[in-house]
Amino acid sequence: MMRTIIGLLALLPAAMLAQAPAPRFIYIYRDSLKRGVDSAYRVIEDDGARICADLRCPNPYLAIEARRGPHEVWWLNMFASEADTARVANVYATNRTLSEPLGVIAQRKAALIGRPIQGMAVYRSDLSRGPAWSVAGARFIVVTVTRDHRPTDGSVWATPDSTLYILRAVRTLREAEALTQRHDARVFTVRPNWSMPAPEWVAADPIFWHDAPIPAIRR
Repeated sequence: MMRTIIGLLALLPAAMLAQAPAPRFIYIYRDSLKRGVDSAYRVIEDDGARICADLRCPNPYLAIEARRGPHEVWWLNMFASEADTARVANVYATNRTLSEPLGVIAQRKAALIGRPIQGMAVYRSDLSRGPAWSVAGARFIVVTVTRDHRPTDGSVWATPDSTLYILRAVRTLREAEALTQRHDARVFTVRPNWSMPAPEWVAADPIFWHDAPIPAIRR
């Protein structure tokens, strides 16, 4: 999926590429699960996470799963700069040892999901309000997807088609549910076992991240 990053980046309007706090870009990948496939899907994604850990994926990323409503699993890949984005995309495009096993994972789950939604989004500081975005310490992500471009509470990223992703990272379910009362939002649970955490995420909440995959010991 990362091979499309550079092409998507090129589609972003110049006005959207102004300086903004990190992460400047988020690459969002969304799976929509069909009915009755949860167990099979989890086995496949467990295998995918193991591959990423063992073969040293070149970037941290966050996996989140919808608590209610349409059963979706999202991955959020966060990048500080265009150079960082290009570096990661190049690794996935040129490292066949990594990309080919991940291609097999995509094939295995193809019959279990709808057509994936994916794309690059750029941070909009002019639309974002409230606390700065931080995954460290977060166990839930509150998500709003909209085309309403008024400033709002949360951290806002925009795709080239003007879709806005408004994200709020919180620690407790109570905080998350409270935010859904004030916004047209959905609550997603962070899934450590399908994520590749950055060191600062683990340091902020080591018990929570205990189940994150770690590289196998090679003899």
